[in-house]
Amino acid sequence: MKSMEEKQYRVGIRFPDWSNGYIFRLFEGLQDFQRREVPFQLVFDQPSGGDLAPRPIDAGWDGDGLIVLRHTEEEARAWAARGVAVVNLSVERPDAGPVFPRVTVDNELLGRQAAEHLALLGLRDFCYIHEATRRYSKIRLKAFREAVEQVGGRFFQIDVPISAYPVAERPQRIEAAIWKTLAGLPRPCGIFTKDDIAAVWTIETLAKIGIRCPEEMPVLGVSDDLVFCHMTNPAISSLAYPGRKVGYEAAKLLYQMLRGEAGRREDVRDVRVPSPGVVIRESTRRVVLDDPVVTRAMEFIREMSPRRFLPVAELAAQCGVSRELLRLRFRDTLGRTPRQEIERIRLRRLMDLMTGTNWKLERVAEACGFSGSDEVCRYLKKHTGRTSKEIRRER
Repeated sequence: MKSMEEKQYRVGIRFPDWSNGYIFRLFEGLQDFQRREVPFQLVFDQPSGGDLAPRPIDAGWDGDGLIVLRHTEEEARAWAARGVAVVNLSVERPDAGPVFPRVTVDNELLGRQAAEHLALLGLRDFCYIHEATRRYSKIRLKAFREAVEQVGGRFFQIDVPISAYPVAERPQRIEAAIWKTLAGLPRPCGIFTKDDIAAVWTIETLAKIGIRCPEEMPVLGVSDDLVFCHMTNPAISSLAYPGRKVGYEAAKLLYQMLRGEAGRREDVRDVRVPSPGVVIRESTRRVVLDDPVVTRAMEFIREMSPRRFLPVAELAAQCGVSRELLRLRFRDTLGRTPRQEIERIRLRRLMDLMTGTNWKLERVAEACGFSGSDEVCRYLKKHTGRTSKEIRRER
């Protein structure tokens, strides 16, 4: 803890209203930093129904620093002229004016994680819902497409120029722009949307045109916004926003800037925080593949293999077919063997625990049905070429 006699910096926090369903997690990170390092005097203009006086954070802000999600060119120039230190939490920024250091979710990783999650459902066709005017959407699109191509999948894309639509008629214009293309996609097809809001209108449009989600078209969003993810039936699976870590890194970077230890505009910092992974809900829980036996097998694999070793013979018996017939059907439907699918899903669960928790290896082994930590280490080395220590050091 820093000395309490150190200057207490006045820091404004500003987020757009539409982000409140997930961005609140940032405050946990801000609090973590204050407990460990130095307290900021935080100013946040939270709507209170008139109970609190407004605390506007705009071009006239006269505090020491700012943490903002989106800003205008006018605001950026005013803050820079006044010497306000600013950390931007978005890859979006005005085309002109000062460029501030930023701390964001790793958008490239999001695209790869989305492709991996949807591929685990046994899908071979994938579609991305894109907004070309957003930098983050372009990054996610590129990474998702490349990851799909790496697994041999077919890639489709739907472009929706959302910001070009007048707000008063935007929902109707969005639906008109996507429904024909959605209806023409192969089925099943995994859909990755640019964010959770897009996932909402995608699922609502699918329901209107009679396409079942998740059976025919599972849908995956981004940010795990607690409001938007529960606005639809089915509820939306979403890649989690690492708010606590983003908040901590933003506060840390801002503190360095305020103390003159990091550049403010020209010496641009770009901190990228990985998402902890998919929060799985009903929108990606079940997919109906062309072969009903493979569909049943995939459901059993997803249920059992993350928790224990699953013999192919047991899987075949569960599906009522021979091992050889199951192997042939998997080859025809997925291009993989049952054993490859079992190992892929088991390894994914193991890696999630290794990188997303601080569990000891003994606890990881118990959760995944291994005999002990030694077996976990051998399994990881065989399938990844890395040791458990190397995997945890790289997270």
